[in-house]
Amino acid sequence: MSEKKFSEMLSRLEEIVTTLEKGDCELEASMELFDEGTTLAKICNEKLNNAQLKITNIVEISSGENE
Repeated sequence: MSEKKFSEMLSRLEEIVTTLEKGDCELEASMELFDEGTTLAKICNEKLNNAQLKITNIVEISSGENE
């Protein structure tokens, strides 16, 4: 999967969820969407975890300089 922006991946994930919730896809198409969705969810989660780590590091560095 090419490198996409977080917001693009999240939008696509929302589209997939909406499509799957409708339940009008064939089984094969649903399985492909589910696979794509789980991949996107994993990537989004990793990006969020990395962002949280960076923010935590910035806050720790900033509070260390203020002392």
